[in-house]
Amino acid sequence: MIEKLFFFLAISFFLFGCQHTEPIRDHSSVLKSNFFEKEELKGVEEVTITIGAIGDVLLHERVYQRAKKPDGTYDFDPMLNEVKPLLKKPDFLMANQESMPGGVEIGLSTYPSFNSPKEIVTTLQKLGVDMVIGANNHTLDRGMNAIESALDYYEEIGMDYVGVYRNKEDREIERIVIINDIAIGVLAYTYGTNGIPIPHDHPDVVAMINQERMVRDVQNLRGKADVIVVHMHWGNEYEREPNDEQRNLARVLSEAGADIIFGHHPHVLQPIEKIDREEGLETIVFYSLGNFFSGQKFQFTDIGGVATVDVTKVADGDEVTVSFSSPKIEPTVVIQKESGFYVIPMFDVERSTLSGTTYDQVVDHTLQYLHRSEKLLTD
Repeated sequence: MIEKLFFFLAISFFLFGCQHTEPIRDHSSVLKSNFFEKEELKGVEEVTITIGAIGDVLLHERVYQRAKKPDGTYDFDPMLNEVKPLLKKPDFLMANQESMPGGVEIGLSTYPSFNSPKEIVTTLQKLGVDMVIGANNHTLDRGMNAIESALDYYEEIGMDYVGVYRNKEDREIERIVIINDIAIGVLAYTYGTNGIPIPHDHPDVVAMINQERMVRDVQNLRGKADVIVVHMHWGNEYEREPNDEQRNLARVLSEAGADIIFGHHPHVLQPIEKIDREEGLETIVFYSLGNFFSGQKFQFTDIGGVATVDVTKVADGDEVTVSFSSPKIEPTVVIQKESGFYVIPMFDVERSTLSGTTYDQVVDHTLQYLHRSEKLLTD
């Protein structure tokens, strides 16, 4: 099978004022150098894109059974259609596909060993997801059969993936996506695999958290990408504040040169933070994006959101600068009905069902560290 390079060509594109058009991207498989030629950017004055991510897509049986159709296929579109406008806003959107979509061929399953219908990926793609994250504690739940089946399907429909790999060669392919002349490098890691050992004959199947390897990976991308995004499966489940390990790892990645960190695993939203690094640069850390689509029924696990950051690139001759602004999470909530589990914008509901919290309370929770920093600057 021809391996996909995940290096996408972009046509030169200009953004002026408030003009908005669809982002330019080429998803064809092209064999060329993984090095991003800065010289190609000469003449580009300024371009801004929005990078986004959603949290855990974790399909319990009670979720996928309600999506089953009489012909045995699965349709998740009705459950997610109400958040389509939110998911279409980012120019590049990633999703943490926590339950491996190995499909009915190997038998669907739920907690504690997940295997999901492939149709969930089709729905996510139609709604605007460009890349799925595969490094998490459930990656190896159903072994290599589920992983190979899922990766075959990703390649069949043109869905990019990171964090889970076929082999060493696949892992060594740098995930660099170019959107409107901005090169985005993406990495992903997990703290563990629920005690399931990494197969001896597939040592690179899932990227584990290893500080030395992560620093090396980030630094290798630094000269090839304008923006480095790292997804981290970390933290303590159901805790609304990051723990010391999350904070320490965030600083390690920041010092290595990561620009944006998206966190997963706690299943609840955690705050956003900015970490200062050398030469006036910052790393934006979303410690946890919570559950985007799941059947969990614990407090705050019905709340997720669409995390976004605006990225602006300015070229003045040979000098290129990249800046980041407006980090936020637009909250979403999962509503359970007899007919299914529905994800809707939280702005449209008075209070979440499980936690009783309001939209404003959720927004304040996610922004509290940023507000605290702003206050310190003005004191």
